[in-house]
Amino acid sequence: MMTDFNQLEDFAETLYADGFTRISDGEFAVAGEQLTLHFASFPGDPMMVLVRARVLGMEDVRRSTDFAKAVLAGNFFWGGTRGATLSVGEDGGLYLTERRPVDELADAEGLEACVDEFNETAGDWRERSELYA
Repeated sequence: MMTDFNQLEDFAETLYADGFTRISDGEFAVAGEQLTLHFASFPGDPMMVLVRARVLGMEDVRRSTDFAKAVLAGNFFWGGTRGATLSVGEDGGLYLTERRPVDELADAEGLEACVDEFNETAGDWRERSELYA
């Protein structure tokens, strides 16, 4: 059983050797086909991890105000987010963020499922953004 973020980081480096980047102490990234997922240790709780990915740039969405309303509705009703939160970052990017227990990511199946779910959800929101182009 995985006991903390450091073990998760070592495991992810082994599993995703080609796409793995150690960013800083307590943060690493895994590059996938569609997006890069950032994993960060959760302050004050070594058994939780924050997973975050940039979905798209809001500058690419012409009707960004209307799209932002759809994002807020997605957050409020968890519609199309699978429990994650959508937010706009300082760089104008739309981010998908979720807090997960480290032990959910303790084996290849769990970590790969997390990466796949983020890719699918990000893809869904990219498609939705096209409705506001």
